[in-house]
Amino acid sequence: MKHLPIGFFISVFKRTFFAASTCTFALGGSMVGTVVGAMKGQTTETGFLRGAGIGAVAGAITAVQLLESLVDGESLSKVALLVSLVNGKVFIEWVSPAVLKAYQWQVSSNSVEPTYREISDIYDVNGAKGLSRHCIQRLPLHQFRSSDDIIIKSMEEPCCSICLQGLKEGEMGRNLPRCGHSFHLNCIDEWLSRQGTCPMCREHVLNDASHQL
Repeated sequence: MKHLPIGFFISVFKRTFFAASTCTFALGGSMVGTVVGAMKGQTTETGFLRGAGIGAVAGAITAVQLLESLVDGESLSKVALLVSLVNGKVFIEWVSPAVLKAYQWQVSSNSVEPTYREISDIYDVNGAKGLSRHCIQRLPLHQFRSSDDIIIKSMEEPCCSICLQGLKEGEMGRNLPRCGHSFHLNCIDEWLSRQGTCPMCREHVLNDASHQL
């Protein structure tokens, strides 16, 4: 034991911490997904138990994906993430939309055979693919103003859901053309370089034809 380097213990600690964080995110996402799915299923023919099951699976998957996307983030984002974990904000903002989308897909699949694209949209089975820098730079810029209708319509609170920080007066950001959601400029550019979908609603930022340009 005396000859083991300090780096070995640090590596073990990091792996243990990441494993514990993954379990925490999966459990938290599963709990939120269960509640959202159960509530949705209770009001339809899907049923309480089946809705809860769909929500639990989708919630756990989405929460783990969220953790992986934030592992290499800035320290400020990580601090904000820890704060949001305490009040459950991160699970509500990220997991709930994904659970509802998974639920809607599950309901529609009872009557229509789901396509590979639909399955990929929910679970990213074909791997995440970001946009090129050229495509990202073509997205519209926007200077945040507290009186702007686009912020009022797209968000309940003026907050960037990527870094979980407020959208301050005069800051530059981008609007996603298909869903209308707005984010800090640096936050959304970094996200889109890894993912081609909106971090809030999972809507594809560009259609296939535009992506090829």
